[in-house]
Amino acid sequence: MRTRREILAGGLACTVIVTAAVPAALAQSTAARTASPASPVADQRRVKALLERDVYSSDNVEIGEIEDLILDAEGRVETAVIELEGRLGFTEKHVAVPFSQLRYDGTQRRFQLQMSREEVRALPAFHLRD
Repeated sequence: MRTRREILAGGLACTVIVTAAVPAALAQSTAARTASPASPVADQRRVKALLERDVYSSDNVEIGEIEDLILDAEGRVETAVIELEGRLGFTEKHVAVPFSQLRYDGTQRRFQLQMSREEVRALPAFHLRD
């Protein structure tokens, strides 16, 4: 039968091993999560590169440009604010659409909205506040 001293010594040895191993594991997992690439990877886009890009309707008519992007609580892009252009290129109004309805065309560097020009113009105005 093991003595109390042997049991305590064994428990202490386990504690030392676990205590030494946990910080090293945590440091490695933290480093892996916080490591960032030197530049955006192929499937990533910079927000700055998306702002002011032209937006075309589903009937292939230029309707305006991306004015702003709105994030949800987790930091994902949820809504795009589009500046609708009227005659002579002046701003008619801003509208908000779900970002999921936009498709980015990298070759033409513009967005395609899954709505017709009439549907977009019928949307209520979105008021930007700074």
